[in-house]
Amino acid sequence: MKIVTHCNSCKADIKIKTSASTRPDLQMEKGDEIKVDCLNCGNTENKHVNDFKAEPNQKLILISVGLGIVATAILWNFYGAIGTISISIPLLFWKQQINATKAFNSYMIRRR
Repeated sequence: MKIVTHCNSCKADIKIKTSASTRPDLQMEKGDEIKVDCLNCGNTENKHVNDFKAEPNQKLILISVGLGIVATAILWNFYGAIGTISISIPLLFWKQQINATKAFNSYMIRRR
């Protein structure tokens, strides 16, 4: 999951690096207002925690698809059709990303 906001001047996505999995965790880690710098236009803004949203990490999902295909090919040789169960690896990663994104986006912090 990646945490992003939009620049007010150029509308580009601004990503922040954090280990927070929920909005309250992000608030405790960074505070109510987070200073962000747009790499596209160079604008510096203070954004409230509610202005950030979570998006699924597509790279992680693509890596899991590749891992699932390789595991299925290898296990097919040893166990036959039962090896196709390993194709569920990408589905598990996708479901985890969707749940984490939903948990972050569904909770808002009260503005002061």
